[in-house]
Amino acid sequence: MPDFSWDPNDFLDILGVLPSEDEYGVSYRYVVDRRPLFLALTIWPFDGDVELAIRCEGVSEPVVHLNILDCPGARVIAEKSGKYIEFAAANLFAGRYDNARPAPYGFRLRIEPGLQVTTFSYDI
Repeated sequence: MPDFSWDPNDFLDILGVLPSEDEYGVSYRYVVDRRPLFLALTIWPFDGDVELAIRCEGVSEPVVHLNILDCPGARVIAEKSGKYIEFAAANLFAGRYDNARPAPYGFRLRIEPGLQVTTFSYDI
């Protein structure tokens, strides 16, 4: 069973919404309304799976839709330039991941000042 390293309290703080849990408590779904954009972020911590969708009001399909299987974890970052969540890339690097140190690469979900999805890499 994969270990998804994260702090749900940090996600609550940065996203500003309580997650809904499925009936068995195996997933957390956060829905953030930043009209005209809507963010839906679902995390299955026992499987290490993450789904992210950003929709635009009036458009039927998501403008961004990402799925990561076996994601090792995520960490919340607050900097002068804004707040974001870094999701580690799925099993693409050696070693155990914990959310106290940066992953070598993955994708970043910027929450403030506006919604944005980018990739990142660090020299490690």
